[in-house]
Amino acid sequence: MNLTKIVTAICSLLFLMIGTDKFLNFLEPPCSMMDSISSTIWNVFGVMQLAAGVLIWLPKWRRPLAGFFTVFMLVFTIVHLVNGTNDFGGAASMAVLLALLAWNPDFMNGKKQLG
Repeated sequence: MNLTKIVTAICSLLFLMIGTDKFLNFLEPPCSMMDSISSTIWNVFGVMQLAAGVLIWLPKWRRPLAGFFTVFMLVFTIVHLVNGTNDFGGAASMAVLLALLAWNPDFMNGKKQLG
């Protein structure tokens, strides 16, 4: 198994987990920003994350999704920091993984077998 598939699998599982959590609230502790975001937007985020968890497996969609969600996760890391919360570790670490997928074209296209 190459590095692209491993990072894609990790990101996919994380997307599916955090997307599902938007509807079932099973992660502990819950996101500290949950009460300050409208439930409609919260649900839209959940749908986006669930869709990303599936679409990231399609090579055509992987790079644009990874790029978009890298920025998305960095923005929410900053929002957490500005609001003085400290539960931004998941968003920050996922931004790093997604940036890895979005950044390196050889890595993305499988031209170099890494790992």
